[in-house]
Amino acid sequence: MIKVREIMKRSVVTIDPELTLADVAKIMTNNRIGSVIIMQKTKPIGIVTDDDIVGTIAMGKDPKKVKVGGLKKKTRFVTASPDEDVLKVTKRMVKTGIKRVPVIKDGKLIGIVSDKEVLLVSPELINVLSEKLKMRVGAVANPDQVISGICERCEAYSDDLRNIGGRWLCEECR
Repeated sequence: MIKVREIMKRSVVTIDPELTLADVAKIMTNNRIGSVIIMQKTKPIGIVTDDDIVGTIAMGKDPKKVKVGGLKKKTRFVTASPDEDVLKVTKRMVKTGIKRVPVIKDGKLIGIVSDKEVLLVSPELINVLSEKLKMRVGAVANPDQVISGICERCEAYSDDLRNIGGRWLCEECR
């Protein structure tokens, strides 16, 4: 089984919790990345993603005034060990709906794993992820609910799946 240490990116951009979302957006754009890790001295305490920035702006908040240390996240801060199996971490990512997991060893940040690294080294996990997702979405009964996952018609990933006639379809296939 592939271990996290074999696929993680070792270069991770970190930030101070006192920075604003506008500052973080510039850092992420300049580094061409989708997330940064919030550090309290030498301890990783959270993650800011491009989704956090977009969500804050969508709620009408000024990104120049919102400090990243004060962001309220929908999911808890999920991390991985470098010695964990990629499959185990991937299942945790699917379950919590996250795309990036910081890698921590002895309390220190040593890397990051995203869904892209997982799929690059282990495309066979797509089937595992797809089956896991089908089990998860099969339990959802509310037809008005929007979820993320794989469209059952075109098989593309979407953050806007809706249950139409018992099938989860993306915006293009509805």
